[in-house]
Amino acid sequence: MPLFRTRALVLKVHYLSDTDKLVTFFTERYGKVKAVAKGARRLKSRYGASLEPLTLVSLIYFGKEHQDLFRVNQCDIVSFHQEIRDSLDTFFYALYFIELLDSLTAEGHCDTEVFAFATASLEALNPEQNPELLCRIFELRLLSLLGYRPRLEQCVKCRKFPRSHWVGFSYNSQGIFCAPCLEGNPVEARIKLGTLQYLKRLLTHDLQRWTRLKIPKDTEQELEQFTHRLVLARLGRELKSYPLLKQMTQST
Repeated sequence: MPLFRTRALVLKVHYLSDTDKLVTFFTERYGKVKAVAKGARRLKSRYGASLEPLTLVSLIYFGKEHQDLFRVNQCDIVSFHQEIRDSLDTFFYALYFIELLDSLTAEGHCDTEVFAFATASLEALNPEQNPELLCRIFELRLLSLLGYRPRLEQCVKCRKFPRSHWVGFSYNSQGIFCAPCLEGNPVEARIKLGTLQYLKRLLTHDLQRWTRLKIPKDTEQELEQFTHRLVLARLGRELKSYPLLKQMTQST
């Protein structure tokens, strides 16, 4: 059987038996794969902490191409992201990031750009900065990279840029409607024109400089409501990590 070598991000782990683990990886070269790590639950397992979620690893696995389940041959830590784990704030956001990545992607579809973006987003998490804005960037750009970019540049009906102080947004059409075009086109949300400009900035702003973005508090709340509904519209369900994340942010 062929060996597959790649960097990978550990997304989640399940106990398969008393000794084995089933691990979901998002790999740089092969997309999302699931693989069995034999003996990974033993106290003296050769895998150590390399199979913990959030860990960036150098992975070797084997199996027939296009099969559903592979076998881990070797897994070495590239980055354990200890600084993320040391802060509850960044830890909960990171868990949300990888659950969203897992939920939006299918197995076996290579996407090096998504892998690079996901790993860079984890590296950008900073315990000394409020991660809320980075979370909005992650949601918007991940959706966009996977082909679900919301249409924010012009009205989806008349193709003109809105001139009023607010626009309507349809989660079914995944785009904005200007005020004159709203008649006969039901929308689920209204967005201030200023908030629309911030949304477009989040889609293009340098990820490494996200802390330089300054956004009014009320606009941050509107952005959060908008991106959360975008995620719900795509998944059709709430992620398990989201209520925990909201509970954590509201208590701090």
